Amino acid sequence: MSQQIPNMNLPVKSGDDFIGELETMDLSELKDKQYLVAVNQGERSGVKFVCSTIRGPYTFEEMCEQVGMIWKEHQHHCKAVILQKDPSAKPIYLDENTIDYIEANFQDIITESMLAGVFDEVKDYTCRAGIVVGDGEDNPLDADALAAKEAEASKKKDEEDEDL
Repeated sequence: MSQQIPNMNLPVKSGDDFIGELETMDLSELKDKQYLVAVNQGERSGVKFVCSTIRGPYTFEEMCEQVGMIWKEHQHHCKAVILQKDPSAKPIYLDENTIDYIEANFQDIITESMLAGVFDEVKDYTCRAGIVVGDGEDNPLDADALAAKEAEASKKKDEEDEDL
């Protein structure tokens, strides 16, 4: 049984030229995490999602199944958020190309995971999963982010007052 080590030298591909069906993405750094899955809302690169669709916590395989099935059955892209216990932590979620890859390959990903590498060959990966760390500016539990936001608002108000 061969097991590959995550290759952190692989690129995280971004941009419109990414085609999930044609890539071989290394997802190994995602396998030990827990996820929340919800339907994406607005910009796919952003952190917004439809609150009424939140489900989880999910293991890696369960998250892949949810993301894939929601795309297959409803043609909605998902947001997969990596769960954390720190209430002041910035949001961490999978980038849009990683979600596209999972949508296109979720059945193969789950099957390979269930087989636990028994028949796996060493893969020639073309890229690795993209993880986005949000700015956390809207987190009311992050005192530093709130202070920065208030300082920016105060500065903007002072500039407006000077213009008058």
